[in-house]
Amino acid sequence: MLDVKETRLVAQPVVVITTKAHPDQLGPVMSRLFPDVMAFVQDSAAEPAGPPFCRYLSMSDEEEAWDIACGIPVSQPLMGAGQVEASELPGGDAVTTVHRGRYETLPESWVALQRWVKHNGKVSGEPPWEIYWTDPGVVKDPAEWRTEIVIPVQ
Repeated sequence: MLDVKETRLVAQPVVVITTKAHPDQLGPVMSRLFPDVMAFVQDSAAEPAGPPFCRYLSMSDEEEAWDIACGIPVSQPLMGAGQVEASELPGGDAVTTVHRGRYETLPESWVALQRWVKHNGKVSGEPPWEIYWTDPGVVKDPAEWRTEIVIPVQ
């Protein structure tokens, strides 16, 4: 049973690294980018303001590689430098669900949430993202992993 929450998001300053990644390579790409983003934040005047996320700027079955933005929310807007860009997660209406378990089964939760959006008369808006509430490097049992899926809606 899918537990969907309708919410109103507040815009959040973030820093990100954008890249292209084949869907099968998302994990390794994120593992490479998150430490670089975190190092940038640690060298800045800001503090992390939440867990890491990946925003899917494009994610179509027709594309070989998706455009993604791996980032971290920050306590205050920052200027980007090098490959790290200043950005913002948008505010507004959204629907969310929490996926529990392995990343390999995340697509099932995505499909279920997208189906919920359609069946409840919502229209997807801004590009969606995942929030990684648990770090697999720290939490070894995949059954304990929590990933929140956020779909902005109109």
